[in-house]
Amino acid sequence: MKVVDRFYTRHEVFDEIVRINYGSSILVLDESFMEARNLLLVLLKEKTFELVPRQVETSNGQILAMGEVSLSDASVVVNKLRSDYKGSIIIHRYFPDFLIRYEAGAFLRLIESWHNHIKDNKTIEFYLLPKGAFPEVEKKMMSIVNGGIEVKVKREGKGFDLSFIVIRSCKPEYHLQEFRYRLEGSKVFIEWEGEYRDKLPRVTSDEIKNRIEDYKRDLPFLRIEVDSGVPVSLSNRDYWLLSQVRDADLISLKILFYDRFDEVLEKIARWHIMGYIRVVKGDKKYVEESDFTIGKKISWKSKLALKLPLKLTLNILRASDFRTVPLDVYVAEKRALFEFLKIFFGDRTELNIESLDNILEMEERFHEMVGRIKALKDIKKLEKDAGIIIDMKYFSKIIKMVLQVSYKLDCNIEKVSPTTFLIKVDDCFLCEGLESIRPVCRAISGALTGACSLSFKCKIDCKETQCKALGNDSCVFKLTIAK
Repeated sequence: MKVVDRFYTRHEVFDEIVRINYGSSILVLDESFMEARNLLLVLLKEKTFELVPRQVETSNGQILAMGEVSLSDASVVVNKLRSDYKGSIIIHRYFPDFLIRYEAGAFLRLIESWHNHIKDNKTIEFYLLPKGAFPEVEKKMMSIVNGGIEVKVKREGKGFDLSFIVIRSCKPEYHLQEFRYRLEGSKVFIEWEGEYRDKLPRVTSDEIKNRIEDYKRDLPFLRIEVDSGVPVSLSNRDYWLLSQVRDADLISLKILFYDRFDEVLEKIARWHIMGYIRVVKGDKKYVEESDFTIGKKISWKSKLALKLPLKLTLNILRASDFRTVPLDVYVAEKRALFEFLKIFFGDRTELNIESLDNILEMEERFHEMVGRIKALKDIKKLEKDAGIIIDMKYFSKIIKMVLQVSYKLDCNIEKVSPTTFLIKVDDCFLCEGLESIRPVCRAISGALTGACSLSFKCKIDCKETQCKALGNDSCVFKLTIAK
């Protein structure tokens, strides 16, 4: 696979937001036509050529006047510059003059003809236009270039508020997002997490620790906000967790993830530092902490429900109203997935395995969340306080309840050690008729992990070790309780 040669300005915040490769053209729209140039010259300090409409005195020879040349002569001059200074940066400031003198169609054809020259010579070229002055040309040029930057200028008191918006040539989550900035001498400072910076905040252990301490002080008042964009280079599990914390308050997250809340807070702190999320403090508490007292003993009603035969317990919880997905729907869904992987990847086994693992991992994580939410809902039917910890003597009963409520499946449970259980399901229908290179009943392992973790308030991991899709007689799940 060809490696893209990316250009860096060495401005940490700008380079985090903007992605420009050598051999690219960028349309820069500017309401003032001067602020964009000022921004670029501060950011681009090496091998930068400016092409201007009229002669300007210069000592370094890197400002070139285009004058009254024809379009064809201008093309010769620019192509020679590209050829003589491969990998250089060129700022085109004469476009408004050309658009006044020449027909727009001919001008656009010239710009389009430059595409391969720019690519071959690996130059980076910025086309400056005043925003709104040539709307039709502006629109058509955006379809020709590799990306765009719009510089906005707003009057603020006696001064001006400056910002830029990146179009395409950026991380996906920053597309069309507005970033305010300031120019101070030979430096530019971009607003990042409420502060104007030229360097990214460092994700250090001390910084994470300080953030977590701040969260814990104001926990009932805090909630998470996530922008519409999606961060890149996260693991599948982190993408899943990020989707679950969106718009959630921290107390609710503590209730759902008490077994690993410190880990969740660490992720939140890291993402907050990186600018992926915002942690917002409200005026009032989102949830009263008094409704969540860890270690409180369960009520007589809960004890009675857990001691009764499984069928009666489920009736008390009104589990008969819970809608399970029909067997044929599960089977059809899995078969469609496997046929897709087979057709899309063919014999490329490694890609097939990686894609299957990714899809099954996401399925397991989402069913884990369903298990947590359903367990919390059932606990609240019997208890006023969601912070109760169910006694481990009811462990097998909870496992059987999860399988019955979610999938109407029976199981046999073998206690291998005080912290390890094997759960055997003979009549599992999730893998019916499938042949796989991996165990595929991840919905079950996810649901068991989620429901048991929330019920017993400890870290629990459940993995499928045998599966009928692998040719085994039964599906077997190994459930481990962390010490």
